[in-house]
Amino acid sequence: MSQEELEAQAQNLINQALEEIKEKEEIIRKKSSKVIKEIKKEDLENENKENKIEKQNTVVNQNIERSDSLSSSDSDSSPQDNSDEEKIEESKNVKNRKINRKLKTSMASDSSLENLMVRENIYIKIATLVSCIICVATIGLNIIKSIMSNELTLTFGYKRKNKEFGEILMNRPMIYILLSVIIIFNLGLFIFILLGSDHMLTKLIYTDLNWYFILTQIALGFQFLITILWKIDLWTINVCLSVSMLAILILSFYFSEIKRKKNMSKPTFIFVYIYVSILFSFIAYLILFNISCILMENIEGDVAEDQKEDKLISAIKILINSIQTILSFVLLTYYKDVFFSFTSGYIESMVFVHFNTEFSTVNIVLLVLVCALALGIILTIVRYRKKTFGYEDIILL
Repeated sequence: MSQEELEAQAQNLINQALEEIKEKEEIIRKKSSKVIKEIKKEDLENENKENKIEKQNTVVNQNIERSDSLSSSDSDSSPQDNSDEEKIEESKNVKNRKINRKLKTSMASDSSLENLMVRENIYIKIATLVSCIICVATIGLNIIKSIMSNELTLTFGYKRKNKEFGEILMNRPMIYILLSVIIIFNLGLFIFILLGSDHMLTKLIYTDLNWYFILTQIALGFQFLITILWKIDLWTINVCLSVSMLAILILSFYFSEIKRKKNMSKPTFIFVYIYVSILFSFIAYLILFNISCILMENIEGDVAEDQKEDKLISAIKILINSIQTILSFVLLTYYKDVFFSFTSGYIESMVFVHFNTEFSTVNIVLLVLVCALALGIILTIVRYRKKTFGYEDIILL
């Protein structure tokens, strides 16, 4: 084919795309005009009702003025006035509800047009799908290897110079449950991105998350891959610490934007809003854990200083869990992020459950921290209700 024919075909495709966009715009304009007409009709009806109520009020007031006894007139008129005011308020509430419903339906119809305005970047789509596969594969292999070897292959399984007290031990089944939840989130995200059925989710992937989310996912999978390929020692912990800090830095670029989103679709709320909080909490605790391992590795003492060494290690364990709890309360205050706090409380419970009924200083402090997080989550949900989860009612006066 010649170059002129190719140019003609390209021009025809462009014209067809423009015509389709114009047709969709006309459909949306027609729908919006219908909604506006219906709202105007309801406004006229409500105004007529209000005028009737006002006329009734004037008649009642005239009757009250003509009445002989003031006490009897006040007692008779007050319930009727209250009932009229209640009718006006009810009519206004009904009007606001109808407008909210129509706005939601119009916003749903406009979502397709907004999706057309966002260009689908095939590279971001493929990279996001690959990053989800990497996380699922590396975490799955890590769980399988941990079960077969009866030892945690993540840095949580680090042992300090063959000394039992130097370890931060955790409940293994609870760790496997947390890792399985992360796998489920990645699988759900993979399916919805592949199908492209949710417009809000695809818009977030191409605009807000972009390459930052992909790099975070790759960094997470790389940490699990390191602990599978190499033995867990001080060198492995230093590498994982560097990767975790890089992941937190990248995640901070889009975390606040995701937490400010309102009235999201269910797939977006579950697989982006909740998953980002869980990911942030998990990586933050992994950083603190790796730092504690490095600090404990540098503590060396002889038999005479065992008691002093034990106190220092207990202080380190309390410190990292306290920092995680403080960070949870900060995000709970600024973003009402109950999912970050819940994940932090769950991770701290993994350490607490491992101690069982041993009433040591570390165990008591962990119990207090977990209870404080649970209380903070409950109070936040009770106070803000749906706003805690990013949902707000649109009220037009």
